[in-house]
Amino acid sequence: MVVTGRFFVLMLAISVTLALIGEAAADPIGKNDKQVRAVADPILDNLLAAFNAGDYAKYSRDFDPTLREAMPEEKFRKVTEELLQKIGKYKSRQYLGFLQPNQHTDVLWKGKFSNTTGDILIKMRVSKRKDKNVVVGLWFQ
Repeated sequence: MVVTGRFFVLMLAISVTLALIGEAAADPIGKNDKQVRAVADPILDNLLAAFNAGDYAKYSRDFDPTLREAMPEEKFRKVTEELLQKIGKYKSRQYLGFLQPNQHTDVLWKGKFSNTTGDILIKMRVSKRKDKNVVVGLWFQ
């Protein structure tokens, strides 16, 4: 199942913009699965728990400032409501691997959600900036 609509388009546009803006100041988050997962898994755990709970402060905690500005609380509430109707609440995930385009790390998981029978691809783009790991993009496909 492919999730379409404003959320996917919004996150894609935000991520492309951030990738272009922040490349010079960004670094990948690891060189192997163990290093990448040590950073990405706790961030995604927090994001998905906050997604299920509708908790914007927790959801945006690890966002890059530009992503936080592009996804204010009002937009989060609207997008989350639409996404919950389409795919439902997060249930589980399986790690698939990572890619490192430019100076970012794209981490991929196969996710299960309550309103879908198939898998949903979860892609989170993370960068290390000034010794802090930040989310610069998030997709549910």
